[in-house]
Amino acid sequence: MSRLKYSETEKVLLLRSYLQSGMDAKNFSHSRGVPYTTFRYICKQYGTPDLSTIERLMKETKIPNTVDELQSQLSKERKAYEAEIKRLKKALSESELRCLANSTMIDLAEKMFNIPIRKKRDAK
Repeated sequence: MSRLKYSETEKVLLLRSYLQSGMDAKNFSHSRGVPYTTFRYICKQYGTPDLSTIERLMKETKIPNTVDELQSQLSKERKAYEAEIKRLKKALSESELRCLANSTMIDLAEKMFNIPIRKKRDAK
């Protein structure tokens, strides 16, 4: 079973919302759509913090306090991820082209020089 991945920012903001809501952990996690076991694991990671600890942690890790600041931060992160994905897709296509070129070169060399370069499948 795979565990959902949450960033540190999401974890801290989730704990802050939990402490401000006054709800019990099970109802809070259910209302947010977070599995209860995952939420308990997050709480355990931070050692059942209080609101002042969460506020201090938010200042240390530079987590924004307002929704607008958070949205702009997430937008920047999303753009960075999209740029990384674009770079990786380009590298993958170049690698596939290089592989195709190498395979074509071997095929041509085998035909031109009549030399078997690739191993035969039934070789012992």
